[in-house]
Amino acid sequence: MSDVVSTAGLPQVVDFQQTPSLERIRPSVDAEASAALPDLVQARSDIEAAAIWLEATTDNPKTRRAMRKEVERFILWALHVRNKQLSQIGVMDIRAYVNFMADPQPADVWVSAIKRPRQHPAWRPFAGPLSLASQRYALVQLGSLYAWMVKGGWLKGNPVALVKKPEAPIDPMIKRLLPPEGIALAFEAIASTKSPLKRARDHFMFSLFYLTGLRTFEATAADMATLRRSASGHLWLMVQGKRNKRREVPISEALYEELGRYRVAFDLPLITLPGEDTPLLMAANSKRKRASNSTVLKAMIEIMGRAAALARTREQHELAERLTEATTHWLRHSCFSHLAQATGDLVMVRSLAGHARMDTTSRYLHAEADDLHVRVSQTLLTPPSS
Repeated sequence: MSDVVSTAGLPQVVDFQQTPSLERIRPSVDAEASAALPDLVQARSDIEAAAIWLEATTDNPKTRRAMRKEVERFILWALHVRNKQLSQIGVMDIRAYVNFMADPQPADVWVSAIKRPRQHPAWRPFAGPLSLASQRYALVQLGSLYAWMVKGGWLKGNPVALVKKPEAPIDPMIKRLLPPEGIALAFEAIASTKSPLKRARDHFMFSLFYLTGLRTFEATAADMATLRRSASGHLWLMVQGKRNKRREVPISEALYEELGRYRVAFDLPLITLPGEDTPLLMAANSKRKRASNSTVLKAMIEIMGRAAALARTREQHELAERLTEATTHWLRHSCFSHLAQATGDLVMVRSLAGHARMDTTSRYLHAEADDLHVRVSQTLLTPPSS
C-alpha cells in the first residue's frame, strides 16, 4: 500500500461526534472473544469509541487536549496514508507511524509552523518533526487508547504494545534550573514593578512556584479557600495534579504572610474567609479574576526577561542566558533540585512533586556542573609525573 498522501490534502479536523465518511459499524470480533469480553464501550465506530475514551478517562481539559491531539494525528495518518481505521491497524502500521512522526511528509500537507485554530483551512496536525520524547509520548497515548478498547471488549488486541517505543536520551544534569542568584535577580526585577497590584501578585506568584514546585495548571486552578491549617498548626494547600490526583502541598508561614500582603494589595481581608472563592492567582487588575495559564506564563517570561537584563548589566552572561530561557516550570525544577541537594530526601521531594515514580524524582539529586567539576578534581588525584 502506498504511503503517499493524497494531494487533495486533509480534512480540517477529526470530528469525534460525526464521522459520515467512515462506516459507522463495530469492528468484527469472533464469537469466542465476544463471549469473553462483552462490549462495554457500546460505540458505533472506531472514532466514536475514541471519543468515549477521551470522555471517560480524564476530566482535566489540558490533559484531554493533549490526548486528543495525539489520537487525532494518528487517525488522520491512518486514514490518508494507510487507508485504515483504528481497528485495522497492525504492528507494521505502528512502526511506519513512528518513522512518519520523525519526518511528516509531504510537509505542505501535514506541517505548519503557524499555530491556527483547528477549524482554519490552513490548520495542520504537526508543527514539525517530533522529538524522540514526543514520539514516545504519542505512542504512550495511543497504547493507552488501544489498551482501553481491548479492556472494553471493542478490540481483540493492542498493536502499540508490541512495538518498541523510541528511547529519548536522558540528561542526568537537569538544565532547566536556576541557581539562587537567578532567583534573587527575579525578585529584584519584581520589586521594580510600577503597578502595586502586579508587584504584589508577581511577588507572591514567584514565591509560590519556587517554594512549592507547583505546576502552572495546579496553581491557576486552586482557590485561596483550599488552604487549611492542620491540628499541628501547619498550613497546607489542596491541589489537583496530573491524572486528577489530589495532594496537599505544605505552605510555609513566610509564604502565608506573603499571601496576606498580596490579599491586602487587592483590598481583601488579611485572612482568608471560610467558603471564599477567590482564586489563588489573580489577574493583575482590581477585578480579582482568575489568572489563566497563559497569563501566568506571560507574566513569568516578562519577569525572567527583566531579571536577565539585570544579569547582563552585571556581566553575568551565563546566568542571563538561563533567565532568558526560564519559564514557570524552571521554578518547579529549581525547587526540587535545591531541596534534594540540601536534604538528600528523595521520598520527601517525591511527595511534594506528586511523582508516580521514584526514578523521576531521582533526577533532581545532582550537583551543578561547576560543583561536580570541583569535587571530582579535588577528590580524585594521581601523583605528578617525575
